[in-house]
Amino acid sequence: MSKISPQKTAPLSFKKVSITDRLMVIDPLSYTIVQVNHHFLSATVFSNAAELSGRTCYEILFGRSVPCHKEGIFCPVRKTYETGQPFLCDPVHPKLMESGKVKQIATYPIIGNSGKVDLVVRIERDVTEKKNLEQALALRSEELLRTRSRLEELFDLSREVGTKATLSELVQFLVDITIKLLPGCEPAFLLLNSTREQFLRLDNCGPKQIEKQLRLLDGMELNALGSGLVHQAKTFKAMDLIGLVDNCRSLALPQIMVDSDSTWAAIPLFVRRQCIGLLSLGPGHFDRYPPEDLRFLKILCGQASGHLRNLVVHEAEAKNFTSQAVQRSGYGDIIGRSKRMQEIYDLIDLVSSSDATVLITGENGTGKELVANAIHDQSHRRKGPFVVANCSAYSPTLLESEIFGHEKGAFTGASHQKKGRIERAHGGTLFLDEIGEIAPSVQIFLLRFLQDHCFERVGGEKVVAVDVRVLAATNRDLDKEVQAGRFRDDLFYRLNVIGIHLPNLRERKEDIPLLVHHFLAKHNLKEHKSIQEFSSGAMQCLMDHDWPGNVRQLENAVSHAVVLSQGELIRRKHLPKFLWEIGSNGSLTSLSESERSLIFKVLQKSNWNKHDAARRLNISRSTLYSKMRRYALVEDSNGGSPDAP
Repeated sequence: MSKISPQKTAPLSFKKVSITDRLMVIDPLSYTIVQVNHHFLSATVFSNAAELSGRTCYEILFGRSVPCHKEGIFCPVRKTYETGQPFLCDPVHPKLMESGKVKQIATYPIIGNSGKVDLVVRIERDVTEKKNLEQALALRSEELLRTRSRLEELFDLSREVGTKATLSELVQFLVDITIKLLPGCEPAFLLLNSTREQFLRLDNCGPKQIEKQLRLLDGMELNALGSGLVHQAKTFKAMDLIGLVDNCRSLALPQIMVDSDSTWAAIPLFVRRQCIGLLSLGPGHFDRYPPEDLRFLKILCGQASGHLRNLVVHEAEAKNFTSQAVQRSGYGDIIGRSKRMQEIYDLIDLVSSSDATVLITGENGTGKELVANAIHDQSHRRKGPFVVANCSAYSPTLLESEIFGHEKGAFTGASHQKKGRIERAHGGTLFLDEIGEIAPSVQIFLLRFLQDHCFERVGGEKVVAVDVRVLAATNRDLDKEVQAGRFRDDLFYRLNVIGIHLPNLRERKEDIPLLVHHFLAKHNLKEHKSIQEFSSGAMQCLMDHDWPGNVRQLENAVSHAVVLSQGELIRRKHLPKFLWEIGSNGSLTSLSESERSLIFKVLQKSNWNKHDAARRLNISRSTLYSKMRRYALVEDSNGGSPDAP
């Protein structure tokens, strides 16, 4: 064996040797111990290193009579000798692994003058504390990652809460989240009304939510507990889980809803330290849920409470206002108390009980689709689908496919069978908007369908029968279209079994104050504002205008004013500029020129973003594209009217 030389010793590529490490120098050929350090010696029964001379490492370390590798046990000393490389490993010998300590073995070659490995240094280090620290850090890291994930989830949910425009939407959203977090619970919202005098009945939520809430409220009324719980709710001071547990049975809660072996729990909801209601979690053993899930739900409820309260107050105001309007107008979103509108409401009542085809006529923006919706909602088909087909949005070929559907391979690109609008409306109502734009080739197929309610898909031979009521609408004078030969007379007679003509807004200006206040309440809620009134100048400006775009254009003007107004009053300066220009320039040009000018201005304000422009105009993108083609509006065009920039 060559003499050990420090110059020939391989540099330690692992960590520096600690004073507590157990070190051995081993002859890798015979596995005899050449040298040990003091810490290794102190762990044995020997008093000095000389007593270990000539003994083998496997004998001293493990009490074995043969080398470890001969019995299939991995030997790091042998590995370093064979490779000439340092080696680091966790203990693989059963005796070391059973010690209860976490140890790490490092072996390093000592190269002799011959360039070969003469000796191997074996270092055994106790890394129990290090491993425990690493595990603790790993657990802490996982906990931080979970916390971060929960915070991100809470942020996303809080942002989504703000997008809910109605109380029913927000309540259903929070109920779904609660069930997801706490499977098996029975959530129900008990929200105080706008005056905080009684609990609000949620009539527009899902059927299950309505049923649970009504059971709670009816149970409280039956047991005279309602007023007590309202009073008790007003006294809650902290947002914590409360319920019929421990010493809380003095609360005026609906005990009839609680099983004998269960507890009732609820999360109080606060806005500016005032309780605005409870999220009842129903009966159950809530100690089975992870505390972090309950904590997450309480935080989310805290985030949502302000928006819940705003919606309660705003919808109460809107309901107070629209309840009077409904008595005058008769149909939700169709607003008007004029004599002409009363006649429309009477017609809707009459035709709703029938399955007859109805042709709704009127200028753009008069509310033809609203009337069609009202007829559907009042009819026996209200539980079926209401399907809209815009006849002006498609070429004749595409329109035929869109209405009747097509078979796979019917034309280039028809990679699969597609159901048309008629088939999708089975059991409900099909609304054919802009029916006056339909091509003669499609008119024939539509006439056949109206005769027997059977049709064939494009490229198919199978006759499909459907149960569908057809409502149609147009802004054209179909009598003149028939006389000009552009519309089939037999189709016109089939469509015009019952006709409803909607008056334009300039013919019923007495409805403008009612309409603008309705739209003010609607857009106040949407923009989270509380604008109270229009100035006399602004109202006069609205009354003086002839509104070529009718009710739709009026709503857009109110929406524009709500966005710009920062106080509680809408003034003339908040209204769209075209109202001032028209007011100062005198009479309007033709209806089509005015509509072209309006669309052009909105496109400019939207930077020609079609989606944004359609949203501002309150029309579909397909309708916008159709009107852009009709008026030859492209990005480098001008408005084409006196009002165009």
